[in-house]
Order: sequence, then C-alpha cells, then structure tokens
Amino acid sequence: MNNLFSKINQRKVWLAILLLVITFPSRMIHIDRAINIDEPFWVISSSNFYYAITHKNFEDTYFEYHPGVTNMWIISTALFFYFPEYRAYEQGFFDTRKPKYEEFMRSHGKEAIELVRISRYIQAGILTFLVIAAFLLLSILIGENAALLATALAIISPFFLGHSRLLNMEGMVALFVLVSLLGMQVYINKERKTKYLLLSGLAFGLAQLTKSTSIVLIGVVTLILFIDLFKRIEQDFSVKLWNTIRTFLIWLGAAVLIYFLLWPGMWVAPGRMLSEVYGNAFSYAFQGARLEVTEQLQPASFSLTTRFDGIFQYLQNWTTSTTPITWLGLIFSIFAVFSKDKQRSQSPMRSTLVYLAILGGLFIAMFGIAQGRNSQHYILSSYVCFDVMAGIGWGYAWTWMQSRWTVINRVYISILFFIVLIGTQISLGLPYAPYYFNYKSPFASEAATLGYGEGLSQAADYLAQKPNAKDIRAYVYNGMGTFSFFFPGETLVFKRVYLITSDYSTITNEMRESDYLVLYPIIRKQQPETEKIFRAFQDISPEKTIIINGLDYIYIYRTIDIPEAVYEKILQ
Repeated sequence: MNNLFSKINQRKVWLAILLLVITFPSRMIHIDRAINIDEPFWVISSSNFYYAITHKNFEDTYFEYHPGVTNMWIISTALFFYFPEYRAYEQGFFDTRKPKYEEFMRSHGKEAIELVRISRYIQAGILTFLVIAAFLLLSILIGENAALLATALAIISPFFLGHSRLLNMEGMVALFVLVSLLGMQVYINKERKTKYLLLSGLAFGLAQLTKSTSIVLIGVVTLILFIDLFKRIEQDFSVKLWNTIRTFLIWLGAAVLIYFLLWPGMWVAPGRMLSEVYGNAFSYAFQGARLEVTEQLQPASFSLTTRFDGIFQYLQNWTTSTTPITWLGLIFSIFAVFSKDKQRSQSPMRSTLVYLAILGGLFIAMFGIAQGRNSQHYILSSYVCFDVMAGIGWGYAWTWMQSRWTVINRVYISILFFIVLIGTQISLGLPYAPYYFNYKSPFASEAATLGYGEGLSQAADYLAQKPNAKDIRAYVYNGMGTFSFFFPGETLVFKRVYLITSDYSTITNEMRESDYLVLYPIIRKQQPETEKIFRAFQDISPEKTIIINGLDYIYIYRTIDIPEAVYEKILQ
C-alpha cells in the first residue's frame, strides 16, 4: 500500500515538473519588453509603500481602492534587493502622475525598468506556486491527467498569459480565486481536512488584498456550503447547520487574518482602510467615480438595469480573445456535466465545472452591469475559469474516445494527444509575443485589447539608437513608463486629458519644445478625442511607423519636419 501511495506521489511530482516545463518559459522570455499603461502607477505607489513601511508610516500604505497590497509587496521586495538605499534619502512620496520618480532613480544610477524586471521575476515565482497548487487540488477532484490538461491550457492561454506577465494584479487575483475555489471543493467533496479549508480561506484573503472585486467568490463559496448542507442526510439538521456556519467562519477568519497581517495600514487604521477600499469600489461600480468625486454613496442613484449591454460586450470580446481550443473544450465540458456515465464524469468533476461556470459568469455580470470600468482584463478570472473548464472538457472527451476506440487506448497515443493539444494552444499565441494579450481568434476581425502600452518600447528602442539619444526630448502620447522606462533621453508626456479638455495650446507648445513626437494611432478608434490630432497629420509621413500584427501602432515624427500648417490645424 505504501509503495502504491509512493508511486502516486512520484507521478504527481513528475507531472508538476512537466507543467513547469510547459508553462514557465513563456512566463520568463522577453518579460521586460512591454510596460502597460497601469504599471507605472503601481511601480511608483509600491515605492511609496516601501518608503512608508520603512519609515513606519503604516497609515500611508493605502494608494488605490483595489487595494493592490500583494502587488506592492512584490515590487517593494524587488526594490529592497535592487535599491535598498531608497529608504534612506528622505525623498518622501512621489506623485504617480509626474516623472519625478524616474528622475530620482536615474540620479542615483538606477533604472525603473530594472525594478520592473526583478518584480516580474518575483511575481512569476508566485504565479508558478499558485499554478502547482491549482494542479494538485484539481488532481484530487478530477484525476491527474485531466488536471494537467486543464491547468496547462488555462495558463498558456494567450490572453491570460499576456496579462499575467504584467504587474497589473489581474493574473494574481485570477489564480488566488481559482485556488480558493478548488480548495473549498476538495474540502467539501473529497477530503474534510482543515488544511484545505485554511488554504481556501488564505487564498481568498490574498485575492482581496490584490483586488476587492474578488469578493464575488463569497457567493460561490456560500452556494457550495448551502448545497452541502442538504447533501448530508445522516446528520441532524441543527448539527449540520452549525457545522456549515463553523466552516464558513473558519474560512472567512483565515481570509481576515491574512488580510490584516499583510497590510500594515490595517494595523493602525483598519476603519479607514476598509472604507477607502470598499467605499470607493462600490462608488466606482454603481456611480461611475470615486468617493472624492461623488462625495458619498447614494443608493438611490445606483443604476443596474441599463447596463446589460455591458455583459454582451464582455462576452463578445471574450469570444474574440479566446482560442478555438477553449471553445471546443467548453462544449465537451457541457457533455461532461450532463453525462450519465458516472465513471468518466464523477460528481466532483460535474460540481467543479458548475461552480467554475458560476464564478466566471459572476465576474462578467459584475463588470458588465456595474458602471465605471469596461476593460476586458477585468474579467481575467472568467477567462481562467472557462479555460480550466475547457481543459476538463477535453479530458472527458479523450476518455470517451478511448472507450469507443480501443486502438487509441495506449499511453503513447495519450501523450501525443496531450502534446498536440497543448502545442496548438501555445502556437496560437506565439504570433502575438511578447505581448500575447493582443491576441485575436482566427475568426475575429479585431482583438479585444489594443493600445494597452504595447509597441511603445519599440519606439523607445528606435529613438535610443539615435546619436546623442540622452539629449533627445520626445513628446510621447501616454508615454509615462510605457516609453520613458526604456528611453535614455527626456520623455515629455502627451497627456490624454489635454485632448479631453481641448487644451491644444499646451499640446502645440510642448510639440515645439520637443525633438520628436510619438503618436499612438492604435487607440484612434477607442479614443475619438484623438481624431483632431490624427486629421492634422494625415498628409504628413512619419519618419518611422511601427507595425505590429499588420496594424499601425506608432507614428514617430521629427518635430523640425512638421509644417506650421499642422500646428494651425490643431489650434483651429
């Protein structure tokens, strides 16, 4: 018996190693070739977080309602190793909207892009740990082979891979939520061991520290416990009810504990931290702005009934940014849920599929109905849930085919099947490297995510090759971090707010003060306020056009070559 268990454990270890071999390289190669438009904020906020902690200003560790604490710990850890003297210069806190932070780093011989690179390595290690945890939990629920397939297909899915390579929190929260759900599933439906319950609760607490929107998981966990309450018919109802309540309290207690321990702000001002996080989250969701704008939550003004078009938009974009492998796998997963073959589709598999579908649907519903934000990466947790479902579906389909055709019921054929399936998933994303999140399905006309900062590093590389590049001043649309982290010269940021407020005099003045102008035409459709600028330049050929996947992403102009007529058109 011991030998049997030893062989099973060894097999899990080898499969886990195989999973690392499949997924880890894509998480590390060219990891520093793109900075998205959100990352500079978190790099500066995390540096402020590090400064606040090292100076024991714990109340000043709140910077955004997400709250992004796990993200800030990662970047702070990287800063400790890369620039430990940072805390000693008494520079205080930097404004996240101004370039003073980069100037400070360079004045001490440090580069922000190096900090990003180290931070991403640390994040990759954390994500790898979560991937292995998800695989091990899934293997208990659905078997090792199906677990390997489900985890691998989800982790190398192009849209998830692209966003999980960035420091934007979505990849971490998606995996924290997945591990929490699977941990609860194992505890309820397989092994009533406290370690699984605590793991689930701790993962949920970390998800909340990462992004408050993960609160939807409470609904799914409550549903799991409620259904379990009526499954155990051998116990008295009052005993079952108390056991269910106790289970929930232990789970929630573990989440609260890790939330408190890892956020220094909770040590000194828990009321303020919680009100800032959840007050602003609800204000943004239902009133479209932060509390500093709306001043207070006004339930009478909450609007949900007019936002169902948002759900359709998210689903439509999901189809354009998901691979055919996932589509087919989801179809197979439906058959698995309703299959009467209890040997291939056991109860834990079916319930896991159902809860994954509910959780993924809740994220779409939450962001689709509520106001404030509509970026596709907000539902990255839905992508992961559906990709895992697809992997389970493929596992079910393969066992069904093996039962029908014995000729394929051989180990080497199963290995070949897994290689082809996973290889296809990888190959679909490779043309979109190193960004991946701009992937579009073969049947889509446009990607769900464009203009998230991709390509601007290439513009910086182009100008960095110029003679005396350190003396060049570049005027770059959305260039803070996305461009400036890579460029050795001076970056003057062309701010979108100038277009929204029609501040064209500032735009033309800053153009004249610069050596090069870098425009970002990929966002022209998304941001109609840019139309006037692009019309003014429609007859002017750029010095350099950067093309990615057949699309014009960036135009680079030498300002000395820009005719006076262009300035006049902008000012009209």
